[in-house]
Amino acid sequence: MPTAGTSSTGGFAVATSSQRALRELQTKRRGQPVFVVGHVPDRKGQEATFELFNVRLAVVKFSDGVQLGYDPGELLLPTEIDEKGVAYFEIRQCQKCDQYFPLTAEELHADQERTDCPECALP
Repeated sequence: MPTAGTSSTGGFAVATSSQRALRELQTKRRGQPVFVVGHVPDRKGQEATFELFNVRLAVVKFSDGVQLGYDPGELLLPTEIDEKGVAYFEIRQCQKCDQYFPLTAEELHADQERTDCPECALP
């Protein structure tokens, strides 16, 4: 059962300059595609879908049916979602701090690809 801050209507979110992780979304939609960079080594680097919030954890479901809870900051948004609803992730590792971050569609198609995460790029 979804709790406050979730929605079953509307579209799925993609990475933007101000929203790159599930944590940064105002409203989280059940089924939102995410890329897991969290604490479970066997699941790190896998795609999943957001299910609901349980206390302070975002519960995600993997393609094999396993459900696990993650900090919403460990769940990155897709770069693009095509017209068929297929999510594409372009995840990069910051050259300065080694944190993972998703590229936005604009950054992906730019002449020069971003190499530093948004936090390290701040002046």
